[in-house]
Amino acid sequence: MGLAPKILKAIEGMGFEVPTEVQSRAIPHVLEEKDLIVMSKTGSGKTAVFGIPMLQLIDPTAEGPQGLIMAPTRELAVQVDSDLRHMGKYMQHRTMVVYGQHSMHLEIQGLQKGAAIVTGTPGRVYDHIRQGNLKTDNIRFLVLDEADRMLDMGFIDQVVRIIRTIPKQRVTLLFSATMPTEIKRICREYMNEPMLIEIESETKTVDAITQWYHRVEHNEKRTALRRILTAEKPKSCMVFCNTRRAVETLQGFLTRCGFSAQALHGEIPQGKRMKTIKMFKDGEFEILVATDVAARGIHIDDLALVVNYDVPVEKDSYVHRIGRTGRAGNGGRAITMVTGDEIMSLYEIEEHIGAMIPEHELPEVGELPPLAPAAAPQSSRPERGTGGRRDQQKPRSSDRKPFEKKPHENRDIEKKVEDRKPNERKPNEKKPFEKKSNEKKPYEKKPYRNTEGRPERTGDQKASGSSEGNPVKAVPDWQRKARQELKQEMEQERQKVQQNEKTAPVVKADPVEAPKPNEKEKASLLKKIFGGLLKK
Repeated sequence: MGLAPKILKAIEGMGFEVPTEVQSRAIPHVLEEKDLIVMSKTGSGKTAVFGIPMLQLIDPTAEGPQGLIMAPTRELAVQVDSDLRHMGKYMQHRTMVVYGQHSMHLEIQGLQKGAAIVTGTPGRVYDHIRQGNLKTDNIRFLVLDEADRMLDMGFIDQVVRIIRTIPKQRVTLLFSATMPTEIKRICREYMNEPMLIEIESETKTVDAITQWYHRVEHNEKRTALRRILTAEKPKSCMVFCNTRRAVETLQGFLTRCGFSAQALHGEIPQGKRMKTIKMFKDGEFEILVATDVAARGIHIDDLALVVNYDVPVEKDSYVHRIGRTGRAGNGGRAITMVTGDEIMSLYEIEEHIGAMIPEHELPEVGELPPLAPAAAPQSSRPERGTGGRRDQQKPRSSDRKPFEKKPHENRDIEKKVEDRKPNERKPNEKKPFEKKSNEKKPYEKKPYRNTEGRPERTGDQKASGSSEGNPVKAVPDWQRKARQELKQEMEQERQKVQQNEKTAPVVKADPVEAPKPNEKEKASLLKKIFGGLLKK
């Protein structure tokens, strides 16, 4: 295929000798810089299809990133970047990976130092482009890996925005296990006369794997899984659940059963997820309980068994799950646990893959040992007595002294309080509470307006304007005489007015006569009246 000697040396060091079918058919076209659509099963070696040509055609000394690879999950992005580094081990290409829940500051520093090939998830790639950290002016190769998965996860709109920022003079490579309508539209609008390579292998992914299912009751699924794992005794096994809560519960149950198991789902921090995947690849534990976030992008060599603890909601997810085993032509086994509510979903999966999945009876393993006690939940707080911050600030309860009432510090105040008379109170001191008796006092009529204890005034006192103990100032004689004279004058004036009204003559007005018309006006008026009548 005309590959560079340094790339061939690195591939041989990775243990690959003969290319797969998709590699031998697709790599020559990519080396000719043609757009390509590849439909192939999972685990067929698609990473090398775009990785080897990009390493050979990209100039590591050129300015800015020249290759951009987008993957649907963080795990797949990290896996692709790791494969590129292994294939370019003897070359000068700098590669880096960007994804969510990773340090943005470190990624910006890596982009500023320069990277020839950038791999990442669509969300984080778009963030860097929008903030100006990732320059797309010099990109020559655009790779969309697992495009149908990106569509399922809702990334397709961000993918379209990213494509619009990249120069049209580029090589676009799209890889997908299926070809939905939206993916076909992207190929039609944003690819330049792409060539389609579809690998129709005689043995599909499902055909190379031994499959069967067990009918179980919903409340007996965990016990049934314990019997399956005890009978199969796999060296490495992946158990898939539909929810994160089911993953956590099942992992704790398997640990209590004595199995070495770890959990993997989207809520686990990225650093811990990467560490868990590495430990599983290295064989440090035997069972990995995961959600579909790990169904793609995790390459486990010689994975012995895949168990579908829950029937997947999407039919394609079944193919991706069991595709973790039986990779690179090796055989594998896949077991599905089916309840009565899930049997119709299993029939739809059989229709989708075009194969019948046989039913097996649960294995007999004899009496199972009792479960280990559940471990207490771990707390992030420091334990008592371990030198934590709480121990340094406060003593433990066992070291505390019993409560002792302290005497009053100011003895003089106490002495003053004791020497004070019983009825003596300070100005601001509250009056002591005195219980009132329930006896009702007889009603006493209070004197009129006698609010200050004064005796009510008598009639003589009211007339004279004075009262005993509260004399009122009397009106002077000159003032009383002036008032009487004023009243008399006003009365005289009133009488004069009434008398004048009675004796005044009544004046009658003469009637006003209307002016009489003269002879000419009378003749004209008659003429108008009779002339109008004659006309009618």
